[in-house]
Amino acid sequence: AHVPYPKYVFERIETGTIICSFSHPDFVPDRPERVMATAPPAGAPWRMWFDELWGRVQHKALIAHVDPVVLQKGATLKLSLRPGSGAPSGVPLYAQLSVGRDQETNFWLRPEPGVMVTHRLAPGLQTVRAVQVETNGTVWFSDVKSLTAVSGQTNELVVDLQRGVAVHGQLDGTVPRPVRNGRVVAHVWPSGLRPQDSPPQWHAWTTNREDGSFDFVSLPPGDLEIVVLCDGFVSTNTPGASSMHYPQKHRLGTNDLAVMIGMEPTARLEVMVTDDKGKPLKGAHVGTWPNVQYGAWAATILAGDRYNMAELLVPRTATDFGYWSKPVSDFEGTTDGSGVAVLANLPKEVKEFNVEHDQFILPAAVAVGGQKRREATVSLKAGQTNHASVALEPKGRSAIAHY
Repeated sequence: AHVPYPKYVFERIETGTIICSFSHPDFVPDRPERVMATAPPAGAPWRMWFDELWGRVQHKALIAHVDPVVLQKGATLKLSLRPGSGAPSGVPLYAQLSVGRDQETNFWLRPEPGVMVTHRLAPGLQTVRAVQVETNGTVWFSDVKSLTAVSGQTNELVVDLQRGVAVHGQLDGTVPRPVRNGRVVAHVWPSGLRPQDSPPQWHAWTTNREDGSFDFVSLPPGDLEIVVLCDGFVSTNTPGASSMHYPQKHRLGTNDLAVMIGMEPTARLEVMVTDDKGKPLKGAHVGTWPNVQYGAWAATILAGDRYNMAELLVPRTATDFGYWSKPVSDFEGTTDGSGVAVLANLPKEVKEFNVEHDQFILPAAVAVGGQKRREATVSLKAGQTNHASVALEPKGRSAIAHY
């Protein structure tokens, strides 16, 4: 297969490695990394070129070749719902193996109601959970099952499903009522399994009411993490955390749970943007990207992960692939005629921002490690209006390159 890829990642930084996805109905899906760069980047010192050529001579490989991709023959898993178990309405059965990998088209076959089969299970230790989603939003879950898959062999699992439990929450009194624009995100890890092993996990989000209350109808038992962002406030962070936001944790069992969410003020940031002549620049986009980390493992934009796993299990079209991350208007703004952009709702952990414009760009600055980045730094105080100013330069004046 011939796959085009860009010469430059951005500006004049040359592409060195690409990640491709490979899929076949009888083989394990794979997303390998492959080194594409077969020579040092432009501007590299002569010593680097000499070492590169000498290495090829020593290994008798004057022409560099990219390693081939070898797919594994998959194991077969037959997952069956025990008669009399699960949702009473006979809704379809779904399954989770790990994030994303089991959601590809035709990964699962359904030879009969209540039965799922795949021939593409990766050999080795695997975890799986069966799920049913009723039309009213109620979700039924099986326990997370472990099995050791063997290539070319069939594994069979018969599962029982139980109705998910509800979580009823309330934002604490730090937030004045009415609460505006509240977004509540919940993530549940199976208890006793390591997040870095990508076990079946559950994700959901909802909005809160003006009195600060919110509800999740059906979540599975496990380690529950919750993060909240509303106008002027964000859920309290782990003490001492300075560069990342962490959710609040609860243990979710087989009974409904009531939680109180601690909240703290966010910061307002006004950024003055000028061009290289010192004149206010209109139409520049200013943005930042505060991250939240789940399970001390997976990080994403805070409140940008507004998706429901229950909806993703239902077959979707190609236009639905933007579900993992959505824009958060709280973290961005556009300069007006006076050159000022307002970022109205930032967690205090925000330390940097970028600026984009059709004709101008932030000057490159040397970051930790020696790399050049076009970002400006800021130190925020929560509950206050903070100010920053940046001067841009014309695009193309000094493109970032390897050397």
